[in-house]
Amino acid sequence: MTRAINVSFIVLLLMALSSGPVAAEFPPRLEDGWHTWQVEETDASSEMCCFSWEHGKVTRKGCNLDGRNMSFSSDGDCAAAPAHLQIYARFSHGKPVQIHVFSSNCPVSSEKEIADLGKVTAAENLTWFRGIIEDRQLGRKLREEALFALVMSGSDAAYDYLDGLLSRR
Repeated sequence: MTRAINVSFIVLLLMALSSGPVAAEFPPRLEDGWHTWQVEETDASSEMCCFSWEHGKVTRKGCNLDGRNMSFSSDGDCAAAPAHLQIYARFSHGKPVQIHVFSSNCPVSSEKEIADLGKVTAAENLTWFRGIIEDRQLGRKLREEALFALVMSGSDAAYDYLDGLLSRR
């Protein structure tokens, strides 16, 4: 019996060692609701947030993720643009269903808690959005939101990927 336990232990150990390091999946399997993370924006072009226009005056008002007609804009002010994008993704049944991209200094609210995943690398961000873009089972709107997020990230790797998509057409 001891020999059988030792053999089982060795087999399990070899399987674990031969599988190599497991790369951390980003994002990990997430619960339903809103999640957010920051990614460096290499070519910050303007501040992206929700603004109000009244009598020719533009003011940043912040964005409500639960709003029905939420829209955002860019103020065109490159000097005000922070160096990070804030990505917001809403998950339902373990799958992404909505994506929004704002400047990291844009105030964003939701009726429910927003889980913050912290900062991620441009490579992790690209890998995740690639998975959405290439998954034909996901809706077109979600895939377009993922494309937009990659364009806004401005990373060389994102642009190379997008260029590859265009050259395949």
